[in-house]
Amino acid sequence: MSAYLVVDLDIQDHDAIAEYRSKALPLVAEAGGRLIALDDAPLQLEGWEASNMLIIEFPDMQAIRDLFASSAYAPLARQRQSAAGSRIIALRGFVPA
Repeated sequence: MSAYLVVDLDIQDHDAIAEYRSKALPLVAEAGGRLIALDDAPLQLEGWEASNMLIIEFPDMQAIRDLFASSAYAPLARQRQSAAGSRIIALRGFVPA
């Protein structure tokens, strides 16, 4: 079942995040992920102050776990963490009954 990584960033260093994305997105693709939404001005409707969000679809939750646990991603995670405040969650996809 598909899984979705939802990322909300408060970016302090835009150049570092651009560099991070240039390195992280190929790793995401290797893990079977694909960027499906990226918005630096999300429409705020109710109770969520977001400034920069993205959603990545993965084949399953294990692919997300494996990416975050990988030695290749670890230095990139540190780069992201030093350049932006991050709120990241993973959601299981929905399959109608």
